[in-house]
Amino acid sequence: TPAQQAEVLARAQAGAYDLMYVAPERLADPRFTAFAASASIPFVAVDEAHCVSQWGQDFRPSYLAIGEFIAALPVRPVVAALTATATERVRADIVRLLDLRDPALTVTGFDRPNLRFAVERCEPKRKDARLDAFIDERRAESGIVYCSKRACVEEVCAHLRERGIAATRYHAGLSPEERERNQRAFVADDAPVMVATNAFGMGIDKSNVSYVVHYNMPGSVEAYYQEAGRAGRDGAPAECLLLWCDGDIATGRFFIEQESANEALTPEESEVVRAGRRRMLEAMVGYCYTTDCLRRYLLRYFGEDGEGGEGLALGGPARGGAGAAAAAAGGSVAGDSPALAAPDPRCCSNCAGEMEAVDVTAEARAVMRCVHELRGRFGKTMVVDVLRGADTQAIRSRSLNRAASYGSCDAKRPLLMEVVELLAAGGYLTITEGTYPVVCAGGRYREAARDDFSLSMKRTASKAKRG
Repeated sequence: TPAQQAEVLARAQAGAYDLMYVAPERLADPRFTAFAASASIPFVAVDEAHCVSQWGQDFRPSYLAIGEFIAALPVRPVVAALTATATERVRADIVRLLDLRDPALTVTGFDRPNLRFAVERCEPKRKDARLDAFIDERRAESGIVYCSKRACVEEVCAHLRERGIAATRYHAGLSPEERERNQRAFVADDAPVMVATNAFGMGIDKSNVSYVVHYNMPGSVEAYYQEAGRAGRDGAPAECLLLWCDGDIATGRFFIEQESANEALTPEESEVVRAGRRRMLEAMVGYCYTTDCLRRYLLRYFGEDGEGGEGLALGGPARGGAGAAAAAAGGSVAGDSPALAAPDPRCCSNCAGEMEAVDVTAEARAVMRCVHELRGRFGKTMVVDVLRGADTQAIRSRSLNRAASYGSCDAKRPLLMEVVELLAAGGYLTITEGTYPVVCAGGRYREAARDDFSLSMKRTASKAKRG
């Protein structure tokens, strides 16, 4: 209540507190700014500092006011900014927007050698069965299952309970009392399996989480790595499994459109946020599609080369030089370094041979030619229909059956749809957001015309080859 807030500020003014936790939104409160103008504030720490950047995965306009708040203080305090997941671009934004002056930058490194990463394409009707098999192998262990929607949390939690698994749930739709009760049950191992949205995890001190399963694909590599990183904090080997399907990509694009409508932003600022969200989503799609080492993909995304250091990061077939975007779709570009030594199967599912790389370079070139000819006016379905020579009213009415690329590729529809996503993930194409997304040329479009361009996609390996 206002009376309680006034009492807290009065006690703080009198020196009763050594530490105050303040939400960024509070900085706009005139009572708080008046308090800050007269109080002695020697140190300001900005947690989750990536939220200040429009290129960060959790941009919050309220964080933009922090720099102005600090600048308005009578005496500038020491300022620290902390984040667990920030790319080089976001780190530069943090320094600039918080006006950090000659800051000492410490990056502790992103590699978690005890985590094993796995990605599996899994259609919705098969996800429960795959989750059951995964958890049945780990009945004595504690883990987290992340879902993208509250309804999905409810369904998955109920399913696990029906199978006799002591599971609990956590999402923003529950009462604070139930969230706290369920969290305590998880931490105490009374309910060793937590099914949750991304609302769960901040400040959770539980070291013996042996696995994290993502039932849906997150919207960014930052969000994924932060959530997956809640496994294995005791240093013991832990599993990070991501189950994904095409519907997850569509959901991610829908969320970009919905979440970017913020009244605190100008239309131009909103578009910058959307562009950042699209870039992060495509990088996450690239993680799902890549045929290279999953660990190295993650490390390169955060600005580490993954070529050295301790742990299992050395064991992977990933190619170097082109960064995470190039590795996204498994496409090679000029200047790639040679492949490293034999992969370590403990590193990730790709290194373990749980997938096969299938060359789709010819199909990729066909897609690129078609997108160029259609001038970025149509969506993925139309591009694929034109390539396959589909005889539809939509194609005839637009005279697309006269296009040079019409009927130029006889590959199956699902494969071509996936190739479009691969090219988008690699930056060769761009898929717009909105009600009717269209496919157009991406920033790396011209690279696909080079002689040394190649593209591969993953396919689940046969048991004989995996074993």
